[in-house]
Amino acid sequence: MTLLNTDLAVLLRAQTHLNQPHTLFSAVQDTCEARFGFRFLTILKNLPGTGNVMRMHSSEADYPVGALKPMGLTEWGKVVLDSGRSWLGNSREDVFWAFPDAELILSKDCEACACAPVLWGGRCLGVLSLNAARDSYAPEDMAEIASIAQTLAPALI
Repeated sequence: MTLLNTDLAVLLRAQTHLNQPHTLFSAVQDTCEARFGFRFLTILKNLPGTGNVMRMHSSEADYPVGALKPMGLTEWGKVVLDSGRSWLGNSREDVFWAFPDAELILSKDCEACACAPVLWGGRCLGVLSLNAARDSYAPEDMAEIASIAQTLAPALI
């Protein structure tokens, strides 16, 4: 799969509404739904030095916007937030390894988690996270998910 020019054009157009970041967040959500599908999607802002990320957007009511999540000091945080690498989990064990709220994620029948950092100037501004049933995402999907994540940079600076 590759990011279609029409998908990219929609995302870039949504970036022009930075005074209304929900426009970009919704465009990213719609693009991810059409390209990959998900049970829920979240957009997180990295808060360096705090050990937390803040939820900026969520497709799921159980994950309220504005809530903090202690991910910065975790092993997942070392991979995604500190090293700026995408991470793909695809089992119950992966979810427990990565997330302090693993029980809630698993209760939604999500064992697949595709997380792509939003990078800018050599630092991680945030993360795009897609969650779905086991085997919903493949390693080959991660480059495209990472490309979509990068469109979020202006809204997370």
